[in-house]
Amino acid sequence: MGIFLFIVPALLIYIVFQIIPIIGSVFFSLVDWNGIAGSKITFVGIKNYIDAFHDPDVLLSLKNMAKMVIVSVLFHTPIALLMAVAINAKCKCYRLFKALFFVPTVFPLTAVGLMWYFIFMPTGALNALLENIGLGSLVTSWLVNEATAMNTIVFVNVWAGVGYYMVILLAGLTTIPEDLYEAASIDGATPVQQFFQITIPNLKPIISMCVMMDIIGSVKVFDLVFAMTQGGPNGLTNLPTTLMYNEAFKYSHYGLGSAIGILIMVICTVATFASNFVSTKIEKDD
Repeated sequence: MGIFLFIVPALLIYIVFQIIPIIGSVFFSLVDWNGIAGSKITFVGIKNYIDAFHDPDVLLSLKNMAKMVIVSVLFHTPIALLMAVAINAKCKCYRLFKALFFVPTVFPLTAVGLMWYFIFMPTGALNALLENIGLGSLVTSWLVNEATAMNTIVFVNVWAGVGYYMVILLAGLTTIPEDLYEAASIDGATPVQQFFQITIPNLKPIISMCVMMDIIGSVKVFDLVFAMTQGGPNGLTNLPTTLMYNEAFKYSHYGLGSAIGILIMVICTVATFASNFVSTKIEKDD
């Protein structure tokens, strides 16, 4: 009974801020409601989900989310791993580089988004730099042009997250015994061979965790996109998170917004179980 009493406060917080909102979202995803208290609520079943999968804006947001996830996974962890290895080797000025690489993760994504917005805006720092160095032909509206808008946001997301995963992998590197590297050096192994034969195998659980966190984090990105483009122009850079917000609070389609929210939750849940399954399988094979 005493142990249960210690659990109760955390359990109540979890129920109030996690379980009840999820139940509420499921309910509202099955009704037609404009989000205004006192207005009529009409039960429509799974109509909101059907409408979502037939909505070009939702399909585009899912495509953008897939691009965000794939690029983040392909670049975040590999770049972070190389940075962590370089810093762990205590190269010259490694403390300075460690601080510089980690700084972007200290700032809120909203602040990061606004900073890069002022860089990429039509009259921003990037276009001014291109003009001044004689590359005026490359000047474009980076956040408006259909060919560059989403790619620009994906780039900023990668830049903002690398430092976070670097710190996690750097902590993992400190757990690898130095004896392994010394023995490998005596046997004539090159630094590259040590990296692939010692570092990566010993970091597999941490790398798997980073990939899982990266997938879930990329699916849930909201503030970065909202600060830079608010999903525009014309929904071109919408992610499911920004589309959910716009549908629920901007267009008063609370039921459709809730359905998109449940879809995001399902994607995160599936991604979590899939990542755990793959990482467990890799560990067993080893």
